[in-house]
Amino acid sequence: MRRLTQSRVRMLYPISVPKPGSAEDLVGFIDRQGRTAIQPVYLGGSHFHEGKASVVDTSGKSGFIDDVGTLVIACRFQGLGKFRSGLCSINGGFIDHSGEWVIEPRFAVAGNFSEGRAVASTDGETFGFVDSTGGFVIRPEFQQCRQFSDGLGSVCRDGRWGYIDHRGEIKIPLVFEGPQAQCFRNGVAGVQIDSRWGFIDHYGAFVVKPEYDDIRFFSEGYAPVQRNKKWGVINIEGQQVVDCRFDELREFDQGLAPAKIDGKAGFISPNGSWVIQPAFDRCYRFWGSLAVVRVGNVYKYVHRNGDVAWTSEPGAAVQTPPLFGDWPEV
Repeated sequence: MRRLTQSRVRMLYPISVPKPGSAEDLVGFIDRQGRTAIQPVYLGGSHFHEGKASVVDTSGKSGFIDDVGTLVIACRFQGLGKFRSGLCSINGGFIDHSGEWVIEPRFAVAGNFSEGRAVASTDGETFGFVDSTGGFVIRPEFQQCRQFSDGLGSVCRDGRWGYIDHRGEIKIPLVFEGPQAQCFRNGVAGVQIDSRWGFIDHYGAFVVKPEYDDIRFFSEGYAPVQRNKKWGVINIEGQQVVDCRFDELREFDQGLAPAKIDGKAGFISPNGSWVIQPAFDRCYRFWGSLAVVRVGNVYKYVHRNGDVAWTSEPGAAVQTPPLFGDWPEV
């Protein structure tokens, strides 16, 4: 299933404005310049994925709009969804870009597709992987599963994590601890053992010793790591390139990472210097050209040079971008 390219559709961003005479907000969308592209008429809305955004109409049902605001999939679902690899997991099944059911609803839990597999469960307690027909190709016999990347998916059984291949064969033994084992990125994955975090390669060998309190994903050759409740940065060789001095730190995206120190947040470069000064109470990751930041009860979208593209009214709740690991493609 081919991804849509940036040249074919616009990148738009959800905004929220107060609904007149109500405690609710209405959701619309702006473009990268901060201009209103789709008027705020929805009760809810998500970021765009593969050219569509999930929106909730006044009846409380959700559907999908395109980048000019046309409702292209009618509002008949519950909750917000997002397209990945041409399919969207919603209401226990999967639809395609036409809104038709490719896999009829029958799951208690269904994740997004990656590498032709999606995490699924019929009872909400045991998990496996289904293919695009909806059939289990890896039996639901795990406590938890994470999506495939680099040919491996992390799975948990009896409180221990390891990695399987597309056929369900264990490639890295289930010996790791913690709430999860990371998906592979840049050829490595973060895992916990003996209460410490490090990074392994595809063979399960540690390439960065497990010596950290916590870690984030590697991106662009760097990963945030935590020691003694402070965050710093290591490179892919495991060398410390920024001392652990930040109170919060997330992954890098085009050379910028949200960071917080002494109660104020901004964006740093991989050498730890401020690119966007810490003038905010909270910063979220960049999603394409813009990032959400918060000052008090006001949200803003800022450009990568720190200029403000859009500012909310006080008290409006703005949708924050998806967690790192998703991609900002349209």
